[in-house]
Amino acid sequence: MILPFLRREHGARFVHPMNPVPRTAILAPGFADSKLARVFPAGWSEEAARFEPTSIAGPVKELRKVARLGIELRHAVVVFTYDDDNRLTTGDREFFWKSFGVPVFEQQLGPSNELLAMECDAHEGLHLVGEFSHLCRDKNSCACGSPAPRLTRRPRIEELADLLA
Repeated sequence: MILPFLRREHGARFVHPMNPVPRTAILAPGFADSKLARVFPAGWSEEAARFEPTSIAGPVKELRKVARLGIELRHAVVVFTYDDDNRLTTGDREFFWKSFGVPVFEQQLGPSNELLAMECDAHEGLHLVGEFSHLCRDKNSCACGSPAPRLTRRPRIEELADLLA
């Protein structure tokens, strides 16, 4: 009798907001590698550069370091935030857009890197995932068409108007 060998994954599963998922460097510990996402727990390194990612994901502090290196991307930047007081700011979003020239998506994570909420293409808040309805703040449907409840933020146009003022 042959039993299939099951490899135990260590770490949280990373969910990329784009489909198809691009080659992504995850610059934070506590995630599991997948076919198209590789984890670099110490952040950007020569090894991460050799991986040649077209997308990167990590906390704001690590992504700021990478932005200063002039790394070119083709798909997206995924920013990990860990609580309501530490959300992605308009200034950070603009800095990443100017540095990388690709869309910026925020993902709110729990203490074990479990995905609580993620931003969609409409950029009008974070859609709650799983059993986190206790965080629900807005049950109106999103411009992306998803009926999932959202953690709201100011409309993107208002953020841009403030930035230009």
